[in-house]
Amino acid sequence: MQGGAADLRGHISPGGVYTYIDQALGAWEQRPVFKTNVTRFTSLRTINPQVPLSTLRKILDYFPIPQQEFSLDPSYEDTNSKIVEHDVIEPYAQDENVAIFKNLQKLQSVGLVVPVDSEYMYFAAMESKACKLTSLGYHYWRLVKDKRI
Repeated sequence: MQGGAADLRGHISPGGVYTYIDQALGAWEQRPVFKTNVTRFTSLRTINPQVPLSTLRKILDYFPIPQQEFSLDPSYEDTNSKIVEHDVIEPYAQDENVAIFKNLQKLQSVGLVVPVDSEYMYFAAMESKACKLTSLGYHYWRLVKDKRI
């Protein structure tokens, strides 16, 4: 499975294994049946998470209120510098903003954040737009807020 049954935190549970197998079989194959009598899932195995937990915990820094949008500008895009040949737009790339933007892109890659009024995070930054939490992002925001991650 190579970690395909893991959640964002890197935990592989019986429910994750079931979901992985169910999706792998496709619509016309034999359907697996999942029966359990447990009060909570335990982790069968832990792998490196898709997004480092330290990055996931920063979700509260970027979104103090889950409905809030995170405003972007060209200073968040690391290619917006004089070193890279293209049209450079002020404000130029700033290391601190670039680090934040890379974390937001990681969160977007796992479906926790989406750009607002843009197809890609790059354009949201270059056009001074924003990004926001998805429903799944809000779920993980609550887990971080409640110190469960």
